[in-house]
Amino acid sequence: MRVGIPGFFDRQGRLTAAALICAVCSPLGTPAHADEYRLAANTKIQVAIVQWNPSKGEYQRWEALGGTFVVSPQGTLGLPVIGSLHVSDMTGTDVAARIASALREKMRLLAAPEVTVEIAEYPPIYVVGAVTTPGAYPFRPGLTALQALAIAGGRYRPPAATLRPDTITLRGELATIRNDKLRLLGRMARLQAEIAGDTEIHFPPELTTDGNGKLAEEVVALERSLFAARANETNRQLTSLAELRDMYKNEIQMLDVQSKDSIDEIAQTQKEVASISKLVEQGITPASRWSELRRMLAQMRAAHSQDNIATMRAHQSLSDATRQEFGIHDNRQTEIATQLRDSQGDLARLNSREETLRHLLLSDSTGNLKAADGSSELRFAVVRQGQSGSAELPASESTPLMPGDVLKVETEMPKDKAPDAMGSATPADVSATDAGQ
Repeated sequence: MRVGIPGFFDRQGRLTAAALICAVCSPLGTPAHADEYRLAANTKIQVAIVQWNPSKGEYQRWEALGGTFVVSPQGTLGLPVIGSLHVSDMTGTDVAARIASALREKMRLLAAPEVTVEIAEYPPIYVVGAVTTPGAYPFRPGLTALQALAIAGGRYRPPAATLRPDTITLRGELATIRNDKLRLLGRMARLQAEIAGDTEIHFPPELTTDGNGKLAEEVVALERSLFAARANETNRQLTSLAELRDMYKNEIQMLDVQSKDSIDEIAQTQKEVASISKLVEQGITPASRWSELRRMLAQMRAAHSQDNIATMRAHQSLSDATRQEFGIHDNRQTEIATQLRDSQGDLARLNSREETLRHLLLSDSTGNLKAADGSSELRFAVVRQGQSGSAELPASESTPLMPGDVLKVETEMPKDKAPDAMGSATPADVSATDAGQ
């Protein structure tokens, strides 16, 4: 994705820009070709900036302004000189044009520099469910659901030596996962309350019902304590900045009063100098008195200038304190959003592992391992994040994936191979048995 660079040859016909353009366009090996891809959160891009130097007849690369940048969860890029730039849902070509225009305006250039934007790394995809190795995997253009399944090790197949795993061990791991999920749910509830600016945490039913006992109470107490401590810390920082801003405002008011008095005193002295000047000309008043008044007037003007400088410095300090206050809010929101995203990913991985353990327990209790051996059918679904939130979409093996997608792989037992009711356990039986652990 490039904003075009005019003129590849100099006046002598040499290819002056070609080598430079190649270096700019491929800093990480072979870049991904995604001219139609619109940037999303966690997309890593490579930005290169060059400027034509007529005196040397060559392009010069601006190393200090280019480099590798990552789109924030809020859809922004933090760039040198330019600052924060909103790039969500824009193509690389659009971003390059925006950067070139912003640099021209900020640096007051006669012509915009040449900007190249390449996708260095897409947001990963996540594969969960009945796969061998669930987790996050790098995205590449053209990736389909079946290819993602292969990357994750294919469908889950227990080794022959462990087709009937130890039930006690599985149930112990399942109980650990449930405890970890409760802690994650408490943490996510606190983060959601912090990012929404609520005064209290609204915990999910899993933590407010009596079924989870002492652990739920401990999680609720811990998260409430953290919520209060973090709020107090932020309030202390904001209070300190507010007091600092009030101090600067009072200083500015005092300087304004002092400046007004100084102006009046200077005006009065100027009148006195003018009147004495006439008396000196007439020989009534000695010239030394006139010279002394002029020195006093010069000193008053110098003091007035110092007061003006002090006033400007106080205004600058007041602006800095205001920016720091905004920075506290922005950094806190970014930190909370990052922690919430990570917690959601951890919860998805725990859900995937829990589902796998349930399948294993069900297979062990029924003695029917055909589903695990591969006789079951696979069902795909894609959870995709949009502007209005996430949505689960039905998918097939050939469905193309997008960066950031969560691919869910589930097994469906064919009806003619499902266990019969004669002495066979059901998923409800397994859940009830697990609940007793």
